[in-house]
Amino acid sequence: MAAWPWKSLARSRQPTDGGDSAAPGKLSLSLSELFVVGTWFGVATGLLELGGTLAAVKLMGRVTYDTLRTNWHYFWMTPLSNLVLFSVSALVLCVATARIPRLRTGRVVFFLYAYLTAWSLVSAIPTLHKTAEVVLAIGLACVTTKFLTKRRSTFLRIAPRAAILGAGLILAIAGVDVYSTNRPVDRGPSVASVAAVGPPNVVLIVLDTVRADSLTPYGAERDTTPNLARLAREGVLFKHARSTAPWTLPSHASLFTGRWPFELSADVGRPLDSAFPTLAEQLADRGYATGGFVANTQNCNAWYGLDRGFDHYEDFYENATVTPIEVLRSSRLGRYVVTSKLAQAVIKRAAAPVDFRYRKTAGMINRDALAWLSDKGDQPFFMFLNYFDVHDPYQPPKEAERRFTKAGGEAQSAANLARDAYDDCLVYLDSQIGRLLAELESRGKLQNTLVIVTSDHGEGFGEHGLAGHGVSLYRSELHIPLMLVHPTRTPAGTVVSEPVSLRDVAPTILDLLDLGTAPTFAGKSLANTWSASAADRDFSEPVLSEVDRADHVPAEVEDAPARRGRMRSITANGRTYILNGDGREELYDLHDDPEESNDLADLADAQEHLHQLRELMEQVTGVQENGE
Repeated sequence: MAAWPWKSLARSRQPTDGGDSAAPGKLSLSLSELFVVGTWFGVATGLLELGGTLAAVKLMGRVTYDTLRTNWHYFWMTPLSNLVLFSVSALVLCVATARIPRLRTGRVVFFLYAYLTAWSLVSAIPTLHKTAEVVLAIGLACVTTKFLTKRRSTFLRIAPRAAILGAGLILAIAGVDVYSTNRPVDRGPSVASVAAVGPPNVVLIVLDTVRADSLTPYGAERDTTPNLARLAREGVLFKHARSTAPWTLPSHASLFTGRWPFELSADVGRPLDSAFPTLAEQLADRGYATGGFVANTQNCNAWYGLDRGFDHYEDFYENATVTPIEVLRSSRLGRYVVTSKLAQAVIKRAAAPVDFRYRKTAGMINRDALAWLSDKGDQPFFMFLNYFDVHDPYQPPKEAERRFTKAGGEAQSAANLARDAYDDCLVYLDSQIGRLLAELESRGKLQNTLVIVTSDHGEGFGEHGLAGHGVSLYRSELHIPLMLVHPTRTPAGTVVSEPVSLRDVAPTILDLLDLGTAPTFAGKSLANTWSASAADRDFSEPVLSEVDRADHVPAEVEDAPARRGRMRSITANGRTYILNGDGREELYDLHDDPEESNDLADLADAQEHLHQLRELMEQVTGVQENGE
């Protein structure tokens, strides 16, 4: 049997090498050795980077923007990307050293490869300055070069086998995964035969960043949402629903788990862990097909754990696709290469430009959700839709009607530029919701579907001198729409005036589906609020909201209360109590002052109310606050 090429090369070089002790760093590598060493470094770098990603997300629970754009095939894409890039680097190095042979010494080659590996790893360290990345990578490369140079013969003997084994394993895993992904799936008998007879479907719609008072059924000055107004008349509308948090991730976590934010792990850069089952998991266990379609591709990203229980979940389209560009950008070195000006120019000429800053419109969400639904047959389904059209910068699609702003983006009133654009986005979103409901009706699905429309938080437009969201616990950021509609399970034309929480939506859904309760859902079913018997009605549940992201409040919002530390508010007995991070308290009467413009906390006759609400907050959170 013929010897493998590198074996004969190694044997022919042994007399010259003189073993590991004979100045190995000055000896040149052959072209085949140079390429094999590059391949080995590619395999090693890929495995190390993959291990770092898994450790950061699975063990440390850390999520970064790079994580959010990590392809779901990362387990082979990351190693393959490094393998390809290092192999290409090795070929380039072979060509270069063919002209300048003195660059082919072991010390130089080891250092170049080791530097690329080290940079790929240290660039993952958060907040590390770019200069520090380079210096640290050089240091690690020097240490690695010294180590390998001393063990040159041993390394060159082991590297070929390891490189071939590693590369072969990566390619095999990639092939199996691509084949299994593209292979038609035999779904077998419909799961509907296992589920209860004719259980209702569920469509849960979250209007990201939509404050309740901007909608027609909540008395908005402009008729922005006639479709939602019509839907509200067919079911139950909650006039004073409040979110559990003024920003997306914790409010969605509460919506799915029926828990307060302080009970959950979901936070800035931290995913929702598996401590509490989600609504999707509860419904999947009961035979439902579960699909999630989100336009807020960052804070509703599957890497944040919000996809638990969903058979199908879409955030960034690219995260689920397999393309050469996706393979390359699955490693840090690949992302650096792909985003370079040269690479962008090549990509633009060879293929369509790659733009990861696109915005999913409501029309796109509808298209994707309805396509998923098409092959579900009679199986009951749970469809979660997150619409992002009303989020800043308040730009509806080009084809959308602009009822309140001019075509060039100029507002009819300069003072209300942001609000006019916001309302234009609402007009577009409402039209798309009308189209979705019409399509469901034409498919015969709507007559047995529970539709829930709500929001994750509101948006400030100058109230209390604040704009945006995630910066306070005032009504403008917490007051959200909530309506429940089913032809037979919710009473048409019903309005509930008492404050309720987003936390109560999940247990309400299970209750209305006659699926019992989930012990982990701490919230109560809102069906009690429209009970025919006054004695059975229960409006006593306090509504808690909180925000703890002082280090992540936008710099332009200098006076944001959220900058002072963790904030909590509780709404009960017709009043809202806010405890700021610096210990300052605020108290508002919801009946006489719904806009929360008159703080009563310093009034003598309000002290009893303050004391009661402090105690109530302590009961809810289990923590004695420092308000007194």
